[in-house]
Amino acid sequence: MARRRWLDPVPARWLAGTLVALLIVATIVLVVLALQSVQPTTATDATPVDQSSSVEVDPTTSASPTAAAPSPSPSATAAEARFFSIGSEGWWRATAGDCGTTAPLVEHSADGGRTWQDVTPAYRGIGQVASLDAFAGSEAEMVAAMGATCEVQALRTFTQGEFWQPYPEVLTASRYLDLSDPSVVVLPGDDVAAPCAEPRSFRAAGTVVAVECDGTVSVLGSDRAWQPLGATDAVALSIDGGTVVTASPAADCAGVAVTRWSGAGFGTATPLGCAAGVDPAGPLAVAVSDGRALVWSGDAVAAAE
Repeated sequence: MARRRWLDPVPARWLAGTLVALLIVATIVLVVLALQSVQPTTATDATPVDQSSSVEVDPTTSASPTAAAPSPSPSATAAEARFFSIGSEGWWRATAGDCGTTAPLVEHSADGGRTWQDVTPAYRGIGQVASLDAFAGSEAEMVAAMGATCEVQALRTFTQGEFWQPYPEVLTASRYLDLSDPSVVVLPGDDVAAPCAEPRSFRAAGTVVAVECDGTVSVLGSDRAWQPLGATDAVALSIDGGTVVTASPAADCAGVAVTRWSGAGFGTATPLGCAAGVDPAGPLAVAVSDGRALVWSGDAVAAAE
């Protein structure tokens, strides 16, 4: 009697196990794909950019085809207006501020402008600076709006800015732009209208009173009429020894050119040099020390050479 041949059960079991494993792997792959399809793409998931085909922007040109070169016209606000005055033993500077809105900053340097100390009389509630002048070698005085009501006061320091005191008699003799109406120049006695509604700069020293309106500098005459000078593009002014000093953009100066106006009717223009690196469109102030013109721009003081 012939014996029946049985199939070996081992290959069948191996085949079944393989099919089960493949099904498990396929299930895992499908789950992973499903999860990825609902997750947001993150920075690490993004496809890297081929740097060889990217476009570089020339740093010397504008990324916008409509952007224009910086204008030499001043763009500083009234709150950014600056004051700069030099005494024989101390330098003083300030930003105007805007009473009730923007705090002013008053600084003093005892080392020729190498370092500056904040001497703003915030403890007195100073709100805005209208003028700042050095006197007595190492001291200073200023006209400022004070307190919640922005009361105009004249302050003096006899401690190099550590302490300030109001002096009503100094205010009576002071000359400044009316803080509530800059179109008015406050003078001892009767006030006078400024040459424009919003002067950008005003200085008074000795017998000279000068104001700058849209680049034109005018000096107040003895007849209380304004006499325009030859400066028509000034961005800052100062008074030194009875002369008017202006800073203006110039084609041959990569900054601002400083000029002294003197003589009859201030008609004689004497170049004092170029303050290189100064932005004529930014807030700045000019002062003269021992015949040398200095321009405060940004955080630095540049000499006109």
